[in-house]
Amino acid sequence: MLKYIAAPLIGALIGYCTNYIAVKMLFRPRHEKYIFGHKVPLTPGAIPKGKTRLAKSVGNVISNHLVTSEDIESKALNEETEAAVTERIMKMLKSDIDSGFRAISSSEEEYEMITTNLDYAVTLRMADAVKSINFSDIIKVKGGQIIGEQLGGSMLGMFINPEMIDSILGSISDNIGRYVDDHCYNFLAPEVSRSMEKLRGDNIYDMITSNGVSDEELRAKVREIYRKTIKAVIPELIAKMDIASMVSQKIEDMEVEQLEDMVMEVMSKELTTIVNLGALIGFILGLVNLIF
Repeated sequence: MLKYIAAPLIGALIGYCTNYIAVKMLFRPRHEKYIFGHKVPLTPGAIPKGKTRLAKSVGNVISNHLVTSEDIESKALNEETEAAVTERIMKMLKSDIDSGFRAISSSEEEYEMITTNLDYAVTLRMADAVKSINFSDIIKVKGGQIIGEQLGGSMLGMFINPEMIDSILGSISDNIGRYVDDHCYNFLAPEVSRSMEKLRGDNIYDMITSNGVSDEELRAKVREIYRKTIKAVIPELIAKMDIASMVSQKIEDMEVEQLEDMVMEVMSKELTTIVNLGALIGFILGLVNLIF
């Protein structure tokens, strides 16, 4: 009886051990082994030895087949994602502008710095615009016309000729021009600061809808801009990310032990099946040997 079951059992044991050793040799030994200065064959294991090639292959597979720009674009543009993003943007548009500044500020001091710098920039632009106005010419031309109209036909107009008017207005306009240049910013700063503070309390949604744009139209425009942005940005973003190189480098940086743990976490059941299959095949071959 023993001789009939010995061959299948020995075959099963050999098949099990062979496949078990083969699976283990995928990762072990983890480093090259030397005896008397000579490298031992089959060291390191198959995966440690081909780690660089494996890393590059996995990176290319993921980049070219699993995580493509088309896949990400499709996911970003599906109805659920688009609706969620649109709703989020609409909520942001309905929030007061000041909350946006506070959201990007890490502290109250940074918030004050941002708003102060913005007020300063706006005031400076307005001051430059005011200074660019040629007050001298306006006062000389328009002032002369108004005075001429007011004095025309009057007793005082008989004593004041156009040359006198031009002389007086020329002196006044030059002084006003210099005064505007010197004090324009100081006059504007308090008013700009108050106006900007009031503006920060408003929200963009009300600004847009108060000018005849309906909620539905605004939502449609937000969706349109979102779609255009995704279609324009995703391919460029994926290209710049270089997923293949990123994955490849990540695997390259892993220790062999980490790589083994990762593979075993994913394929533990499958590798165990291979080992058990070796035992089954060995058992069958043992039975076949008995029959023939």
